[in-house]
Amino acid sequence: MDCSEIRDQFVRGELPLEEQVKEHLAGCPQCRALFERDAQLGRSLAAQASETLPFSEDIFGQLAQTLEQETGPRAWLRSRPSRLRFMLVLLPLLLLLIVGGVLRQRADFQQYPLLRMLLLLCAYGLAIVLAFSKELSESPRRDALRDYVGLLAFALFVPALAAFAPATEASLHTHSGGMPGALGCFAYGALFTLPIAALLWAFDRNERPSLRSACLSAAALGLSANLLLELHCGKGGAEHVLLGHASLGVAWLVAWLVTSRA
Repeated sequence: MDCSEIRDQFVRGELPLEEQVKEHLAGCPQCRALFERDAQLGRSLAAQASETLPFSEDIFGQLAQTLEQETGPRAWLRSRPSRLRFMLVLLPLLLLLIVGGVLRQRADFQQYPLLRMLLLLCAYGLAIVLAFSKELSESPRRDALRDYVGLLAFALFVPALAAFAPATEASLHTHSGGMPGALGCFAYGALFTLPIAALLWAFDRNERPSLRSACLSAAALGLSANLLLELHCGKGGAEHVLLGHASLGVAWLVAWLVTSRA
């Protein structure tokens, strides 16, 4: 009889016969400790193994009710592995950026500084991927406040700073169209990121979005909308960019928080 067999017997609430384990105990101090003082430690383990956890009478009914609610397309989507859910969000976003930004690019795109474009794509893209990966992770760290507040702060303030640094001279002098023009860009960005918001909601494994989910989703959606509009809109006035572009991150945060309390 070896160590595992002896311990299995104790776990099952059984006391191994001394003649069966005498030879093994002679060379195993760990198992020998289980039999010291009339097998006090071993009997204690056996007693603990035989104890049953207290369950309320209706716990199985509640469990069955919860399982019955987990049906339908959303339940299937929420049960997919994190890597698959991540790809099912990222790929549609890339498609939307191509359709809404690259294929419908701004009038002064040829004059857009290449270095600024590369920095923008890298910084925004990295932050978006990071937000999606944290939002759809299997086991998020509940205590890591900086993990999502930092991303949200980046998503809210960096697009606002872009309002005071037009990409091209032509964009600075392009007529913004006033409030209607800003609302048009706001609607454009919101419309193209709405499908991604719907996917994030469908993939969220919480019944109601948590503060963590709201911050990460707003960061990803706000940056996605601003990246799309940076490629699409050639109006560089500060008021236009603040109201029509940068405000989308705030709008998505408010929408997510309202949803979590609905």
